[in-house]
Amino acid sequence: MNTIETDMTLKEFLDILNEFPEFDNMDELFHSRMYHPEGDGSLHAHMIAAFEKWKENPERTTVGFWALVFHDIGKQACADWKGDDKGLHSFIKHESVGADIFADKYSDLNDVVDSYSDMIEWVIRQHTNFWQIKKHGKAEAIANHSAFVLLAEVCLADKMGQTLPDGRDMDEEWAERMAFFATKKAE
Repeated sequence: MNTIETDMTLKEFLDILNEFPEFDNMDELFHSRMYHPEGDGSLHAHMIAAFEKWKENPERTTVGFWALVFHDIGKQACADWKGDDKGLHSFIKHESVGADIFADKYSDLNDVVDSYSDMIEWVIRQHTNFWQIKKHGKAEAIANHSAFVLLAEVCLADKMGQTLPDGRDMDEEWAERMAFFATKKAE
């Protein structure tokens, strides 16, 4: 996985997202602020923040870029409005739906995506498990998967640099999570 040698701009990133109908209504899909407090809470604001965080990573990769592009591709298909009183959507199962969309429609998009499609699909499926998994066997399987470094690259961009409304600092949680997986790799 080669490191990006050119500086992708935000405009170029958004232009790429605009090529996929699954991102047509990013401005109309709203997250719980507990998970994604960026900007106005929309998927659009989240994708911008994730891209900007990804760009700050000196170890970012081309494959990581494409995994980041696709990591939330299932949200439109899964969006369930929770009512005006809550002002947000639920995106339950967006990981598995997104991985299926990716595999069915985009796994051969270009040479990079085609070469790493299995890894990208796995990252899409696992990007929320990275934060949630507690069971030893599942955590060990994630930590020892050949795409774990790619998963970590996407999760770093997806969640980092934020203080969530409940006061959790994602930089601290990142260090704790990586230490947790390090213990699973050692076993």
